[in-house]
Amino acid sequence: MRIAIFSRPGACFPNIISLGLQAMLKDLGIENRIFYDSIPMLMRLLPLNDKPKRWHNNLQFRIRNKLTHYFADRKLIQEISNYDAIILSECYPNAFWKNFFAIKELRNRYKGCIISYTESPLDSAPLNKKKQMNDDDYDELLYDYNLFVTGLMEVKTDLKQNQAVIGVNLDNKELLKPTEKDEFFALIDFAQPGYETQRKQQLSVLKKLGVKYIALEGKYPIDEIRRLYSKAAVFFLAFPETFGLPISECLACGTYVFTPNSSWPMAWRLDENPVSMGPGLLPACFQVYDGDMDLENKLKNLMHTYNLKHTPEYVFNNFIEHYGRFYFGEPNALLDITKKMVIGGIKN
Repeated sequence: MRIAIFSRPGACFPNIISLGLQAMLKDLGIENRIFYDSIPMLMRLLPLNDKPKRWHNNLQFRIRNKLTHYFADRKLIQEISNYDAIILSECYPNAFWKNFFAIKELRNRYKGCIISYTESPLDSAPLNKKKQMNDDDYDELLYDYNLFVTGLMEVKTDLKQNQAVIGVNLDNKELLKPTEKDEFFALIDFAQPGYETQRKQQLSVLKKLGVKYIALEGKYPIDEIRRLYSKAAVFFLAFPETFGLPISECLACGTYVFTPNSSWPMAWRLDENPVSMGPGLLPACFQVYDGDMDLENKLKNLMHTYNLKHTPEYVFNNFIEHYGRFYFGEPNALLDITKKMVIGGIKN
């Protein structure tokens, strides 16, 4: 079996999960390749009279774009015809918007299985789904199979037929591992509109206690931001996350994650039946604080007991104990899907 992975390049969620997917497939002995030029092609394949409302490019631009890349797109489609399946790695909810990617048009040119791989099922985030989509605006049946990092976002959902949770494999174990710290150092997540108060509170307490910190801003190459994660003793969330790949990467480095609300790391709650956008149970690798004084006290206590060598190992082990699927992935679930493809008959 050969699998083509469609993804975006650079320091973005689709690329990170696609690299982890590639590692899992390789460990399963399945030949695969990532095609980074595939996403623009999926946009160019859309019929000219089928412009998605989320696009701002005018008709003249789209015509020129189709003509300019016609032969390259044709060559790419011919190349992927030699693969038994395509897995599209993409952010939620892009993968499920109608006419965002030309999945239907791709089926006219490609006869193998087409699979999506994204954060979670649409129904696991009902409030977000209602906010971003109309009833006629999405389609989970675009694909033969759906793969997810997690089945929990705002709520837990029961998986449907041909759906599977495969977690995420953080393939770069050289950087993403429990790392001895040089000093007690804090990292603050990128600023987010609407959450200025929380960021100001974090900065104020860190300055008051004299804790060295870096507040993230701008853009970073993947390896550079991972080195920052590995140096930090604590990482401060900036806003409510869905899955939150930085959470997983920080915990993999043995870096505590601080949050002003236990509902912010949504996919990480351990409750049996978590409430939509509600608070949840989090393990010791998270530090939940309530206001300035509580944050100050929790940081003081942690600084007093923190061991630069051994504490990162404790954080990492606590992370793996509860969320191994967010570090190693779920290769057995991925293997089951590939078996279903074979049993069901690979389309080409």
